[in-house]
Amino acid sequence: MAKLVLTAENYAFGPIGKLLYVADLLKNKGHKLIFAGFGTSLQLAKKFPFDEIHEIDTDNPKSNSALQAVISQSDALISSMDLSSVIVANRQRKIVVWLDCLFWFWDDIPEAVFGVDLYIKERSLDDTINDKKYGAKIKNLISVGPIIGNFKKLSRKKHALISLGGGQASRYYQVGKDSNYPFVIVDVLLKHVRWSGFEKVLLATSESIVTELRTRFPTAIFDFTTQAHDKFLEKMSQSQILLTTPGLITAQAAFYSYTPTIFIPASNDSQYLQLEQLRSFGLAPASVGLVDFMPKLNLLHIPVQESTKLMLLQLRELEQSPDIKSKIGTRINELIKNRQQWSKDSVDSGKKFIAALGGNGVQSAADQIIQLLTFALLLYYKSPAGFIPHNSRFNGTFAGVKSITL
Repeated sequence: MAKLVLTAENYAFGPIGKLLYVADLLKNKGHKLIFAGFGTSLQLAKKFPFDEIHEIDTDNPKSNSALQAVISQSDALISSMDLSSVIVANRQRKIVVWLDCLFWFWDDIPEAVFGVDLYIKERSLDDTINDKKYGAKIKNLISVGPIIGNFKKLSRKKHALISLGGGQASRYYQVGKDSNYPFVIVDVLLKHVRWSGFEKVLLATSESIVTELRTRFPTAIFDFTTQAHDKFLEKMSQSQILLTTPGLITAQAAFYSYTPTIFIPASNDSQYLQLEQLRSFGLAPASVGLVDFMPKLNLLHIPVQESTKLMLLQLRELEQSPDIKSKIGTRINELIKNRQQWSKDSVDSGKKFIAALGGNGVQSAADQIIQLLTFALLLYYKSPAGFIPHNSRFNGTFAGVKSITL
């Protein structure tokens, strides 16, 4: 079995969530899994049974030597959109897998990932522009359906689940410094929404935000918590209704679990764009967006730093507008009260969407990685340092098999 280093970009719960779904299947095959990461990614990684966990801020140049040391002892790297670890692994001539769940979103895809040994692109929202722009440049590109965790569909209880995702991304925005979104939206949900129809309301987000929410809202009826991904999916499957920021990973899980879903206003730029697309595809019959009450932001295919800045400015305007907050809360309350009018459409459209994309792609993604490793073993001999090529690095292609340099 192979020794694999896994990394995920420290951006809320999206990249780490996708990584953990795949890691679960790799773990079951007996591979040794080592995680290196920081922030919100590390929070969820600690709830998964990795063989080793290293707290390393992969984006901090001061951590480069520690990252190099961890990767040097591996056979391969699996990166969920963490570019720094790919650069290190490329230098060490390691096998590299790049897991991309936002292929449609990027204004730029770095050249460092063009030549990875396996580039797994998740099919989700419309990626026509980037497919034309980058498809031919990426050597070993494959597409899989939405990468979703496997879980049992359980009996529904009189529960509501609210998901704010990871809530922050240290390189782009931090709660309490750049954004107060979690505190603003929780205040809205408590002041303007009636929850008397539910026996329990669970609100899930990252650990540091949960701690602050408990301090700011000590008498709230919400059960503030951070859940491991498998437990979060179970809670979703048990709930009568989900309220979530329009993050793709939670939206896909909601569709897959047949959970009626209200999309609440976005907390970052990718969510803002995702809600636009979800609405255009008819996947958000119950949704409340900032665009419903504030000027539309044009965020697609502009640099992330710029789109993040525009998004944060509008969130600051929201924070300072009692009128808009009241309108948002009133609209959410109406959707909860009248959920029988839209819940069937929500479930049916989500079910069709996942099926049209090929169904759950997590097994396909794991199978491609496992086959790559198996293929590599035929070309490499094993040494204490990992997979060593007979003459030079594996350069081609399991995914499209274009060329193999021996």
